[in-house]
Amino acid sequence: MTAGVPGHQAGREPGPDPAPRPAAAAPVTLVLSRAVKAGHEQAFEEVLHRLAAEVRRQPGHLDLTVVAPPPGGPGIYTIVSHFASRAAADDWLASQVRAQLIAEADLHAAGELKTRYLSGLEGWLAQPGAPVLIPPARWKVAVLSAAGIVPLLEAVSYLLAPRLAGVPVWARPLISVVLVIPLMQYTVMPLLTRAARPFLYPPRPVEPPP
Repeated sequence: MTAGVPGHQAGREPGPDPAPRPAAAAPVTLVLSRAVKAGHEQAFEEVLHRLAAEVRRQPGHLDLTVVAPPPGGPGIYTIVSHFASRAAADDWLASQVRAQLIAEADLHAAGELKTRYLSGLEGWLAQPGAPVLIPPARWKVAVLSAAGIVPLLEAVSYLLAPRLAGVPVWARPLISVVLVIPLMQYTVMPLLTRAARPFLYPPRPVEPPP
């Protein structure tokens, strides 16, 4: 299943956060995973679909991916949900509608909910469908970042060149960077990571049970 739901696994039991949180103003990614009882997959996914519909209406929500466990693998669902800020993510986690749906999902879940906060490009490079995040090889991250930054910077520089003729030379790169960074964060990286997912995370064979 590739429909999404940060909501379900976005559920958190009361207690301290499992990982340090990024600054409130920075975009954040919630990575949540939880096991499902055998035979309860369909009921669990029905709740996930409703949670997905609700979180998409949440102010500050940017994108989400939910991947069901592979055949023969552990029955763990992972949700990668992107928010414009930590405050937006916390508002969703504290919402009453989410709490009600989480209570329904809990009837079909097994084990503890695992939650992780990521920030910046690290969040867009988070691997969906993995109970534990496995970062891609650094050279792959470098290649993907260059594939986004270089053409974007060239395009911005080309479009701005006639308008920056009277601007001091030292200030021109600063203006380009101010435009390129938010475009990378909110537009280019989401598209690139979806398109390059097989490159970043090639499929791994599922080990047979002992």
